[in-house]
Amino acid sequence: MTDADFLCAFDILCITLSVVFFWSTFLVLIGLLRPAKRHPRAVRKLRFAVLICARNEERVIRLPVKSVLMSRYPRDCRDVIVLADNCSDGTAAKAKAAGATVWEKTTPSAGKGDVLAWGVQKAVAAGRYDAIAVFDADNIASAGWFEAVNDALQDGETVVTGRRCSSNARANVISGWYTVYWDAMNELSNRVRTNLGLSGKLTGTGFAFLLSALGEEGWNTRTMVEDVEFSVQTNLRGGRIAYVPEADYADEQPVTVRYMWRQLRRWATGGWQVLRHYILPWLKAMARHPSLRLFDSFFAILTGISLSFIILFSAIAFSVRSWFGAVDLRAMSVFFGVFLFIFVMGWMTAVAAVALSPDKRRPRIRSVLTFPVFSLILAGSVMYTLVCPTKRWKPIPHSGC
Repeated sequence: MTDADFLCAFDILCITLSVVFFWSTFLVLIGLLRPAKRHPRAVRKLRFAVLICARNEERVIRLPVKSVLMSRYPRDCRDVIVLADNCSDGTAAKAKAAGATVWEKTTPSAGKGDVLAWGVQKAVAAGRYDAIAVFDADNIASAGWFEAVNDALQDGETVVTGRRCSSNARANVISGWYTVYWDAMNELSNRVRTNLGLSGKLTGTGFAFLLSALGEEGWNTRTMVEDVEFSVQTNLRGGRIAYVPEADYADEQPVTVRYMWRQLRRWATGGWQVLRHYILPWLKAMARHPSLRLFDSFFAILTGISLSFIILFSAIAFSVRSWFGAVDLRAMSVFFGVFLFIFVMGWMTAVAAVALSPDKRRPRIRSVLTFPVFSLILAGSVMYTLVCPTKRWKPIPHSGC
């Protein structure tokens, strides 16, 4: 293979990966034109087991417990259950004082997925619940969260996710980046896909599902991103994740580089795990029962990975051209054009997401203007974990603010 052929191969790879990226962009453009589905008010009230995962969260555990108990949903149709995972502080006592039932887990846990599997199994075995809702220890659910979710679950949906907001959107630029990111996930991914009859994606918390949505093994996840994994499992079973914007809730975002990088590494490691475990089952399912929903479900996961590889391949191609002294105006235009494109798309995404979000907790303007930096850090975490994956699940501490 000649040098020219080698460089041409990298250009072809970048173009191929761009198809994945532009697929999501295409969905945004047509999805925003489709009206959102309105679920009729359901007369029957489902009975929810509300599972709140917590490990040493005594400073914040009162927040989700109180918010769920203060919701407009009938009190006898929701049991607030805190899954105290090997806690060494006062989480269990604070949760009980706030009005929750506490199930204390003392066996080792590899991560949140293990805790959920244990809690879901106990809830199913209780035999008195129709659905399960999942929250984190720092969540604050809106008063109408359960009513909106109940309406959707009784209107044909089996797994639904609410609208995730930031409780500390204006704390600093990092929490602002996360706020923009969740606005984009809400408005430019989950909303448009739901409008088009496709599947959204769970974002770790603030979701609910009917017991019938579980597979024969119950909750059975094995990666560091149990939310994404359960989304893929639901898609493979023929279901979808439906976005319910009226079911809004807020949670605290990281505010330091240390905890941001820890979280992004975990997300990226989990993304690679999902890709490795489910690419073959997805291909088999597509071969047996091809559908646009199933096709898109995996492309949504590949979008972030494709962006990372576009940056990597562009950098490699430019470096090789520099090595062989083949850097000309065209090569420089392509290389710097990729980064310009990423920044422009990042700004457009940030502005559109924040503008479309009905949430009043808006980030500061500096977080919107610098959001492409967050995109590059996220892309970097994908490349980094390909070589140095996160080995052990570590929680992100909360301040209780």
